[in-house]
Amino acid sequence: MHQDGQPGSVISPGSSQPKTSWQFNPDSQPRPNQATTDKASQASAQTSNQNNLDGATVTWTASEFIAHDKSSSWYLWLATGAIVLASLTYLLTRDKVPAGVVIIVAATFGFLAARKPRELQYVIDDTGIHIAEKTYPYSSFRSFSIIQEEAVESIWFMPLKRFMPPLTVYFDPDDGQKIVNLLSEFLPVENRQLDMVDRLMHRLRF
Repeated sequence: MHQDGQPGSVISPGSSQPKTSWQFNPDSQPRPNQATTDKASQASAQTSNQNNLDGATVTWTASEFIAHDKSSSWYLWLATGAIVLASLTYLLTRDKVPAGVVIIVAATFGFLAARKPRELQYVIDDTGIHIAEKTYPYSSFRSFSIIQEEAVESIWFMPLKRFMPPLTVYFDPDDGQKIVNLLSEFLPVENRQLDMVDRLMHRLRF
């Protein structure tokens, strides 16, 4: 006859079941790695930020440049200066071509100075800067700066290409914070001051 608790033994009714030494312990389950959890949280946050940027748009209307009123004497001084410079060029070179180039440049300068600015629609979203019918992707620029011109603020986008001029965008001060916040997600902000050429153009009130 087998002993109680041994294999094949008969357990009488009312007697206690054989106890086992193994018990389920929830703490014994493997816990997720902390580094993996942190990476997952960061990825989730980045995805959330990207989702917030998707569809973010700032739209406004502004003048394409600052128009300075020029009197007739301004154009008279421009014509006089062009004639004097063209005459000196001809006396030094004895060539009509350089002198003619001076006149053409002065005439072009006067035409651009007389041109009135247009009111354009500006749109900034996650794809780039849209000005009227033109689109400038963020990949075309290395940074942007906020420039103060008298009482007007503008955004200068510095291009990656060496010989491409900066893109200047004027905006309403009420929209400034929204515009800067959105642009900062795609381009770095760079502190910049007006250079010598910019200051000269300002003095000429171009």
